[in-house]
Amino acid sequence: MNRRLLPLLAAACVAITACGISTDDTPRNIPAAEQAQLGLGNDGSAGAATGTARVYLLAPDTSGQAQGLVAVARDVTENADGLLAALFAGPNSTEMTEQLRTALPSGLQLLSTTRRGELLRVNVSTELLQLSGQVLVAAVAQIVFTAAELDGVQAVQILIEGADQQWPAGNGELQSRPLTVYDYPGLVQSSQPAYPAIPSPTQPTTP
Repeated sequence: MNRRLLPLLAAACVAITACGISTDDTPRNIPAAEQAQLGLGNDGSAGAATGTARVYLLAPDTSGQAQGLVAVARDVTENADGLLAALFAGPNSTEMTEQLRTALPSGLQLLSTTRRGELLRVNVSTELLQLSGQVLVAAVAQIVFTAAELDGVQAVQILIEGADQQWPAGNGELQSRPLTVYDYPGLVQSSQPAYPAIPSPTQPTTP
């Protein structure tokens, strides 16, 4: 090849590259209006089961076994409002096909959340008071376990339109204090909380 042509070819390559898609030096968020064009199947009622955030739904009803919870992924902002809004939206169509359910009543609204150190206060509408028995236990546990996914949240206080209420723990006993995941032992099928080991009794040593 004639060496005099090389500079011309190089210039042509630069011009063609300039017409392409430019690269970013740092990551950037994809605008919401463009995300729908990516070909990802999104359910209208609830989020797709992707992302690092997790919410808790009811596991399939298995005869002879206690009702349990299972964690599912959600691609949402990992703060109290984003995570609980995803929980309140319920299972998506794929999860419903897999027989995952929610005990939270239809129409339940998240009114506000307030963080105070390790305590998260969750203020909801009155529909939660329509539940009773094991269904209420499961619904409260869904809120507690989902809220506990947030960094540093150790306890959850559920309010009804700003008013304190008593809520059942896993054994059905009403509690007026904030609830933790340890109030619902054995309820989660996918991941148990790390309970402290019970020390075995030791025999006194003789000198």
